[in-house]
Amino acid sequence: MTVAPKLLPLRIRLPYTTEEEFIDKYGSNVGRGGVFIATRALKEEGTAIAFEFILADGTRLLRGEGIVVKAQADEGGGRSGMTVRFAKLDAASKALIDRVVARRAEPPSPQVATPPPVPAPVATPPPAVSMRLPAVPASAPAPASAPSPPTPRPVAPPPGMVRRTAPPPTAPAPPQATPPAPPAAPPAAPPAAPVQRSAPVQEPKAPTVRMWAIPSPTAPSAPPVEPPLAPPTPARAQEASAPAVPAPVPRAEPPPRSQTPAKPLPAPATPLPSLSAALSEVAAAPPPAPPVPPTSVSPPSARVEPTPTPAPAAPAPAAPAPALPVEPAPTLAPAAPASATPAPALPVEPPGARQPAAPSLPPEPRTPEPPGRGLEGRSRRRTVLEVPVAAPVAPSLPEVVLGIDVGTSQARVAVFHEGEVRLVPIPGSDSRSLPSALAVDASGQVLVGAAAIAEAERAPRHAAVGLKRLLGLRARSPRLRGFVGLPYAVAADPRGDAGIELNGRVVPLTDYAAQILRELKSAATAFLGREPTRAVLCVPAYFDARQRAALREAAERAGLTILRILNAPAAATLAYGHGRGLARKRVLVLDLGGGGFEVSVVQVTGDDLEVVTTGSDPTLGGMDFDARITEALVSELRSQGAASSSEAALEWGPLRAAAESAKVLLSEQEEAPVRLREGTGPTLNRERVEALTADLAQRVTEATREVLESSSLTPQGLDAVVLVGGQSRAPLVRRRLEESLGVPVRSDVDPLGAVALGAALLGHSLLQIASGKPGATVSDVLSVPLGVAERGGGLRRVFERNTRLPADKTLVIPVTPGPLSLALFQGSSPVTSENEYLGALHFQLERAGEAEIHFSLSQDGTLSLAATLPGAKRQPVTLATEELDDAAREALIARSPFATETKESPAGLFSGLRKLFGKK
Repeated sequence: MTVAPKLLPLRIRLPYTTEEEFIDKYGSNVGRGGVFIATRALKEEGTAIAFEFILADGTRLLRGEGIVVKAQADEGGGRSGMTVRFAKLDAASKALIDRVVARRAEPPSPQVATPPPVPAPVATPPPAVSMRLPAVPASAPAPASAPSPPTPRPVAPPPGMVRRTAPPPTAPAPPQATPPAPPAAPPAAPPAAPVQRSAPVQEPKAPTVRMWAIPSPTAPSAPPVEPPLAPPTPARAQEASAPAVPAPVPRAEPPPRSQTPAKPLPAPATPLPSLSAALSEVAAAPPPAPPVPPTSVSPPSARVEPTPTPAPAAPAPAAPAPALPVEPAPTLAPAAPASATPAPALPVEPPGARQPAAPSLPPEPRTPEPPGRGLEGRSRRRTVLEVPVAAPVAPSLPEVVLGIDVGTSQARVAVFHEGEVRLVPIPGSDSRSLPSALAVDASGQVLVGAAAIAEAERAPRHAAVGLKRLLGLRARSPRLRGFVGLPYAVAADPRGDAGIELNGRVVPLTDYAAQILRELKSAATAFLGREPTRAVLCVPAYFDARQRAALREAAERAGLTILRILNAPAAATLAYGHGRGLARKRVLVLDLGGGGFEVSVVQVTGDDLEVVTTGSDPTLGGMDFDARITEALVSELRSQGAASSSEAALEWGPLRAAAESAKVLLSEQEEAPVRLREGTGPTLNRERVEALTADLAQRVTEATREVLESSSLTPQGLDAVVLVGGQSRAPLVRRRLEESLGVPVRSDVDPLGAVALGAALLGHSLLQIASGKPGATVSDVLSVPLGVAERGGGLRRVFERNTRLPADKTLVIPVTPGPLSLALFQGSSPVTSENEYLGALHFQLERAGEAEIHFSLSQDGTLSLAATLPGAKRQPVTLATEELDDAAREALIARSPFATETKESPAGLFSGLRKLFGKK
């Protein structure tokens, strides 16, 4: 049986708003057999994908299946992308592709060589046009009834003058009074040869140009004549031989939109000149030269050739030239020679402006310019050119969202910068991590980071590490009993939360966390060159609602707006899956850091993550491994007489730091010395350290097995096992996991920076989603159950573990008039006293009925509450979070409207059989 390959889902969101825009701008990449997708996230050749092209507003364009037949990286200036061959398309996609191919097969517009009697703009490809300058009449216009051949007059365009704009509206015609007497006709001139000029004619660089005709000095009142697109046809030559009549010279104006449908302009064959190039040309141009015989000036691909001079004849009005395709640019006013009549000033129009249709009228008479204005005229041209088309707009810097991991041992910050995600270096050090240490110096100043480490070396009792374990816990938290041998003194802060007593001062842990976050924000500001204000925070999966709220409060005090609180295993999975193009892969992520152990099963589909199940052990981390090694070293030093037997554990700070450094070295080598302040201490080897911590490694494998079995999962159903966290580098932990699961553990993930990198990736995705672009999504679950206390000491759970977030629940309670109190706890134990106390709700009821308590958990596990009391509308309520002593807490639980259900002993035949066999 042939198994069809798995299809990798791929969604391409285009920046276009309509199908027509897609066809015009992206149609060259689409064919009947396949499509080219420009992307840097290349898939391997032969990958089967299920693709979907959508517009900016989410409208679907193309949908089907295909196979990647070629993937090319951005090398040598080429485009990075992949070619996909179609395997299956729906009917709408096939119809759209037919339209794309039909549009591409349309023939180009025909070229126009002879202008029609009524001038109209014709979109003609400029490279195929050869432009000649016609002879300029040497006398005043003659009556229309007696046309005559024009008298040749040498006309040449001013050097370097090009015009790239639509013709302006003509001026109103002057009243036709007695025409001026024509001057004597000059003698006939022989055919003109190619003119040798002092300055070469600068050919226009753009394919859409308009040349300027300079009036003859002998005809100051003659209007300027624009050149035709092609040499005169026989019909026009016959027209030129008729007697001349005084008539205005009409300009070519575009007809109304209703008469001539707009056609797309042909793409230029050569790049258009920039404004700076035009400025340099005008600045280098000499003053206007005297009139010379006309020449034919073509676009860059044409040649320059002389124009033959016809027989002398009376001047006649030149036929108007059809408008050329124009480039939206400001109109440039030419400067006439000193002895010539200046051309009328042309208005400067904004780019893309359309000239309104107007009747063909002759221009107004122009006043001759005084002599000696050549240089000033050139200066005016330069002034017009130097006017910017639009005010320059400074590009806005891209927004950034910090990804922050306040680790138990080290804190890190990452950011998506210049197209990639990276860890931010910490100023003043050569590392990308900030020690999560706290100290109080002799003056009472609170220190964090490297300054706290330096203070710890000087006075061990003035510093502490590993404080994230206690963040947000109450001073009477039952979890504190699980932390054996804490290397610091815990005391209650003013709010009743767990604080640290250092150098005679109790420091609230929210102050410590806020200062750590300020240091990380300062490092990111120095790295980016601007101050970031938004962040995604990572927390351990076992953090309850109160601990998450404490970390959010610390971030706000540090000047950060928190967009999302993300569990560390989900963040590590984002970093692992980034750029891999995983399709429905089930990944087991284990985070063994300094403060605790977390395990999650995450299903990855592209950039979308869905957490299946999660579990944790908050009392198992790298600090517990360090404590085992430190105890062994203290015993050895005491046996050697190098340490006092009365030395307290609070004095073991330097020895604990030395044990941790040796443990890290043993991850890469077999032996490592223990470096103390007094010199080199005993030498540790890997075998001895593994024997000291074997039971801790066993707890890691047991917790992993328990999480898999709770969701009926097996190791064989996993596609990858990812291990992150500082303690995960221990060879014993990695070896025990591989033996227990029977699958290898991946080593291609940064175990220390993966969490911060994943948080930065989510922050960047949140920005993309906010701007309408696709981004990564994370669907998480509740890791710690939450419920209401019952009379009798039990916990009635409202939300179970692995509840999909966000979630809402309503607790309905029959009530009578009087007070109503509820105590909320969060934890895994079925006994209330073994869980974390969150707070209490108090109500005063005025009538009997049913009270509804509404519980809501956000996407990141933040709890919000509301209540609907009898006879009242739904209103938000707030937990009373003040600390209670044992008597007050027991009284609160005794007033609970719920009672713990006692399991009654079964009666009847089965009860008798159990008694018979000695079973209760």
